[in-house]
Amino acid sequence: LTRLVQPAMRRKPSILLSRLPQLLRLSLAGIDSNDQNKTLRTLILYRNLTSWIPIGSLNNETVNSDGMEIDERDGTGTLGLKISDYLDEMTHCSEYKSAIKELPEASLLSHNENTVDDEMTQLLLRETQSAMEDWVLGFLDRVYDLLRVAGEREKAGKTSSGVASRHSSSDVAQARNFSRILQECLVQLFAAMDDKVHKQAVRSVAQFLSSETLPSASKDASFLCQAVCSARSGLSDQTEQSPGLDALLPILTDGLGQSSSKTILYRLRCLAGAVRYAGKAVLNHREKLKEAIAVALASNDKNVLKAGCKLLRHTLASQSDSYPILSSYRPKVNIGPKVSGLGTSAKLREDEVKWSTPDSDSVCFVNELFKLYVMSPICELQNQASDLQNGDLVKIRRCLRIIRYALRGGSGILLDLDGDETNISNETQLDVSFVPHEMAVKNLLQTVPNKDKIELGTMRKQICSFAVLMTSIVGSETIESESIDGGTPGPNSSVSSDAKVCKEISEICLLLLTRRGSTFRCQEGKTIWKAQKQLVCDFVLSAQADHLASVKERSGLSNSFGYVLYKDGEDGGKSIPRRLLVKRVHLFYESIQRNSSFEIPRRLRKLQNVNSYPSRKLYDSEISAVGALEKIGVVLDASTFRSLDGYEGLVDGLFALACHPNTQVRSAGIGVVDYALTRFGWLVRSRVPRLLAAVTLNDQDMKGKYGIPSCSQLSEQTDAQGKKRRLAEVMKGVCSILGVPRTVREIIGSEESRLSFVKTMCETDKVISQLPTEEMQKMVHYFQSVFNPFRSKYYCLLRTKKDENRLHQESIQYLMNLLSNVDVEMKAAGDATTATHWRRRLLVAWFITCFVDEEDLRVNSNDVGTKLWKLSFELLENEVGQPLQRLALGLFGRLLSFSNISQDADQALDSPLVENMTKDGFCSLLSQALVYDHREDSSVGGGHDAQWSTGVEELIRDAGRNVAPRSLFPFTRTGQSSGVFKVTHAQLVEIVVLRVGSPQNGDTVKYLLKYASELAAAPPSEDQRNQQVTSAEIFAGVCKALLQEESDSKIEASWKDLLLPFLGDVVPKFPISIAGAFFDAIRYGIHFAPTEKYFPLTVWICENIENSMWQGEADEMPSNGNGTTVGSEGFTLQSKWLYLASAILVELDIQTSDVPVPWYAEPAPTQKVKLSKAFSEMEKSWAVVYGKLLPRLLTSVGHPYENCRDHIAGCLFRIYSCQKKKRRFDTGDTNDEEESVSNKIIAKFLGVSGLVDAPAKEKYNTLLTVRKFFAYCIYLGDSKSEFAALILPLLPLAFEALQSTVEEEASESSDTHDVAIRALEAEIFKGYRYTIAELSISCIMSYGNAEDVSQVLEVVKTAAKNKFWQVRQGAAHFLRCFEGCHKFVFSAKQSALTRNIIASLLADERREVSAAAMSALTGILAATPLETVESLVTKYSGIANRSKIKKKKKGPQKEDDGTKDELKILQEKEKKRARNQQTSVFFLCASILAQPYETPKHVPIAICAISKHSFERSAPLGVRDIVKKCCGEYKRTHMSDNWEVHRNVFDQEQLEALEDVVSTPHYYA
Repeated sequence: LTRLVQPAMRRKPSILLSRLPQLLRLSLAGIDSNDQNKTLRTLILYRNLTSWIPIGSLNNETVNSDGMEIDERDGTGTLGLKISDYLDEMTHCSEYKSAIKELPEASLLSHNENTVDDEMTQLLLRETQSAMEDWVLGFLDRVYDLLRVAGEREKAGKTSSGVASRHSSSDVAQARNFSRILQECLVQLFAAMDDKVHKQAVRSVAQFLSSETLPSASKDASFLCQAVCSARSGLSDQTEQSPGLDALLPILTDGLGQSSSKTILYRLRCLAGAVRYAGKAVLNHREKLKEAIAVALASNDKNVLKAGCKLLRHTLASQSDSYPILSSYRPKVNIGPKVSGLGTSAKLREDEVKWSTPDSDSVCFVNELFKLYVMSPICELQNQASDLQNGDLVKIRRCLRIIRYALRGGSGILLDLDGDETNISNETQLDVSFVPHEMAVKNLLQTVPNKDKIELGTMRKQICSFAVLMTSIVGSETIESESIDGGTPGPNSSVSSDAKVCKEISEICLLLLTRRGSTFRCQEGKTIWKAQKQLVCDFVLSAQADHLASVKERSGLSNSFGYVLYKDGEDGGKSIPRRLLVKRVHLFYESIQRNSSFEIPRRLRKLQNVNSYPSRKLYDSEISAVGALEKIGVVLDASTFRSLDGYEGLVDGLFALACHPNTQVRSAGIGVVDYALTRFGWLVRSRVPRLLAAVTLNDQDMKGKYGIPSCSQLSEQTDAQGKKRRLAEVMKGVCSILGVPRTVREIIGSEESRLSFVKTMCETDKVISQLPTEEMQKMVHYFQSVFNPFRSKYYCLLRTKKDENRLHQESIQYLMNLLSNVDVEMKAAGDATTATHWRRRLLVAWFITCFVDEEDLRVNSNDVGTKLWKLSFELLENEVGQPLQRLALGLFGRLLSFSNISQDADQALDSPLVENMTKDGFCSLLSQALVYDHREDSSVGGGHDAQWSTGVEELIRDAGRNVAPRSLFPFTRTGQSSGVFKVTHAQLVEIVVLRVGSPQNGDTVKYLLKYASELAAAPPSEDQRNQQVTSAEIFAGVCKALLQEESDSKIEASWKDLLLPFLGDVVPKFPISIAGAFFDAIRYGIHFAPTEKYFPLTVWICENIENSMWQGEADEMPSNGNGTTVGSEGFTLQSKWLYLASAILVELDIQTSDVPVPWYAEPAPTQKVKLSKAFSEMEKSWAVVYGKLLPRLLTSVGHPYENCRDHIAGCLFRIYSCQKKKRRFDTGDTNDEEESVSNKIIAKFLGVSGLVDAPAKEKYNTLLTVRKFFAYCIYLGDSKSEFAALILPLLPLAFEALQSTVEEEASESSDTHDVAIRALEAEIFKGYRYTIAELSISCIMSYGNAEDVSQVLEVVKTAAKNKFWQVRQGAAHFLRCFEGCHKFVFSAKQSALTRNIIASLLADERREVSAAAMSALTGILAATPLETVESLVTKYSGIANRSKIKKKKKGPQKEDDGTKDELKILQEKEKKRARNQQTSVFFLCASILAQPYETPKHVPIAICAISKHSFERSAPLGVRDIVKKCCGEYKRTHMSDNWEVHRNVFDQEQLEALEDVVSTPHYYA
């Protein structure tokens, strides 16, 4: 209903208006205190109704002008004229009306087309207004009931986690959402009222408030008072007024001081809501309001005090802020000569928003309240020094709370005026102007007396000075460690130890630094507004407007109408009520206030920079609380400092609070610092060195500077327990400030700050070693929280100055020295600090890896490049198996990548690399480092992942990203086979070999391959898998590098002497589980290389397959050389050879593409070959594959090993794919007698059915290979070629595989051989059922060849006549999916053939077949046109009526009646009748089940026909069961809510036939 209100009012108001009185009366029950969800939905409906329909008189309403010219847009843009009317024209055409008339009467789309003129609409509107006037009072009564039963509200907890105090946080959110919706509904309700209805509602609310006190419902009651008392302008009198406030305020303030605490609390909350948007009417009751505030603030009850503070806050907000008056939310409707405005979108043009803005009297009242309740209590604190010495903080706490609430309400009117700016009437001569919000307040202050100007102009500075004073008092005590003797705490200690006082101070600092108005959460308000707009948005209208906008843009007219500020009204594509329009304008005003909190600090900073004003430090860490309070008058002198000085003092005070001993105070201070730095971020620059000095304990002379205690002095002080807890608390605060995003941004912004940060993070061991034992691990996490933001946001700086280069070089040199000398330091420090040193070494290695760039590898006087190479080699050698070795490997890879791209780098920089990589020992170290760079194998050792210390895993991950440049390998449809093969390791080895260069890399390659061979044969251990995978990675990198040689003879020698012997050695060693890694290794090594370069590998693998592959049962098992067979190990080796062959075939497939070298391969220059040369080179490889590999694979299709069968099928598919793509570039010179690969494969597979003398296992294994081949064709092939060339010829074989060759009646044999055969047969049957299902849905024959579809149907037709019922059942299931997927390509003849095949299976003697056929037929008939189904139902109804079992003749039957021929004829007739009966009944049942929601004309006919077959005398058991199930299903789906609609289709005879089947049998029937 909520979504239908606007469309109904816009298109045809009578649809809603005629039903609205009854709707309002019935929906009042939705306001139910026992069902909050129902109440929410009802409130939303009422909110939407009152947003479109006003309550009360409509005669004097102003209406938007629909005939407005486009040029007169008044700052708004339109996209068209009367778009809504244009879209509505379709409903008035004759075709639309005739289509509506043809709809059934029960259709939801049909509606009464009787025209309703304007007079009838006016009459309906008046009736609606009369009903709504009565409904308002009933709705308010329901709201009163809600308030009466309201319980204690859910609140968020005071803790840092924010958990709810009583239940869960979700309960808090739900309660807040309910209050928000109730508030919006009440406000819109009173906004829609005219003066007459409003007076009645005010009297009702006044009576409710005067008669009852509901403390538990005080918040919701305040929303009611807010709605009643909001400022409004009458329809006759346009002046701003508040009748509600005039009526309620005397009731709420009468005898307030003599009432109980709960009554005072309730009334104060209601008063706070009443004055919030009451406008200037508040000034008429200023004395009573001041009395109420005074009573509340003088109370000793903390709840009453809080309510008084809220009243003060809302009173200040109502007089210092601007906001739309309530009448602006009223929808505009006119019932003059012509009704207009119903459901039309609100517009800004000629319908401006009326605002309640402060005037001079309002500002003076605000100033009076500030002086009375804020400044006076501050000045009175100087007389509270004696109370402070006694530890009495009640008055201070009370004063701080009042200040906080006053700032929340009136901070928007407090400006930052310094010096000559106090004289606001004079224009400033500076080049820095006020921001819009400041300018508005400035113009407002020009209307007040000069005394008030000065007081309001300096009040913010005075409050800032007081806040800085309080933070100084707190910081002066927390700057020291607690005394050892535990003496009596002084006055400062009593202030700082009070967590409530400290948190109040932090909240005041937050308001002063970030708040420039009384409203907050405007961003959340925008989100809520967008959600509400979606509920009422007309998407058709907005789509039309967007279309018009795109048309104008494409035609070049987008700028012809001027700058579009706001797409206004329906012609702008918006369909929103007046409420949302005004709310959006108000949100924009609030966003201006919020933006001023960012702009004003920038203006003050520019002002200070332009005029070079001297700054004054207000924060004093050595101040005395008693002395400060006694001289508070001097502190409040605003002429001695500037506004920016006050804000800087607040930031320093927040730094002190962030280092507070109390956890909650420290958390609050850190949160305020984080938020405040979004406005005053430049203050961090001067404070970053102080923060870093505190971490390194180098702040001996910085005690109290920027509010931070001296950590160096605290490191020498202990508490009563002899521990340095205070040092730990300060460190936590300092680290939290360093982890703030604005601080990290400053640290990372220059080379100087980076160097300081590096030195700080590398010297944290000195701090951790001095902390208590229980704080050490916590501080590790805190330091990590500082490092993590730096790590995640790190970027390389462009160094353009000499100082920047010098600082960068200094950073690198410092880090290298630190990492080189760490061993000496560890020996001197002893074992106690060893655990901290290894973490520092990791950090140093990370910094070096990230800081170094290609400039550092160039030849210079410092010889940094050589030192970096040497450092990486030392770390790889000395840190075997340690995390530091992984970071060293990252540094090694980064140096390699930079040296590779550094074109002007001297060869001397590579000399350390060449020197080390030509050594046997270092190649072994590099190989082991690659092993440890893998993740731990969780499959061994209990399956537990590595327990890294905090942050170590991130460092290792970053190092892994620097091992080698990023690669897109393989960037093809066939991805990586192994999940553990690291391409970066292969790239690293490749770069190493290439950088060493020829001829030195000969020894490097030999050493690497030697250790790779040893790794492949690694013994069982937790690192075995990683060692074997590393072996493959080394081979991949070496192979890739060697194939980039220009000389073909060198490449051939490399294959012959190095690579092929390596493969021959390792292939028998590694397990089959690692074969995927070597598959990826071979692919990487030959990736995008010309086929000629890896031709020896192709020949070698094909020869190994040819010599070792199994060829049949008569073939001897592979021998191990001692005369004994190796069994499954031989099959495993064969599987490996096939796996490696598939890798070559994949790359052969790639090399026949149109672009031999893709852009993402980044090949060497020698790899760029022409297409003709690539084709000629491939001919040689193709001859080997076709002549050796293909025949051996075809003779081995019956392989007994599953992995081998899988790889054989894959190789066969890829060979076919190679030939298919090869033909695209065939020049015609190939041998015409060459037999097609596809023909060979098909002939081999189809020959399995003729293997009569072949062993059964071999035959079944061949069928399993065919199934794997089907899978490759489906998932790696395409429908156009693979389906026609491979799948279609093999489809009959797939159906034949479903037949069972074991007689069902045969007894189970105990022979092991027979049992194995039957298990193999069961596996084949199950597998081919899945294969047929995949073939029916995965291969869409949409390439336009209708003959292929007919050929498939002929295959299925043959399978439907198979003697094995499993084949017939498979044919039915296949057609069920195949027909559904290809319905759009079937011809009428093919559709008829499909139905005939299914119909022939309905009468099958096996119930499994007939059930599958009926299920398939149901789906087919559901997608068949109703005309065709009706003709078929008529046909089969006649057959069903003629095929009932005939009654037997009464009397004795003679056995010898008739001859044998006659009996035979009778039996044939009976079989035909039974077959016809089952076919026709099943077909009719399928036609009924095909319509689960509708009842077409043919359904009653079918039901009447099958009902006669539900009796025992007319049909067998199987037919009767199907009939009863079908009719029962029809009863379940149709005979429910809409049965009357379906019943009209039946005649009496058909209804009786249905009842005969579905009615429950009765004893008396």
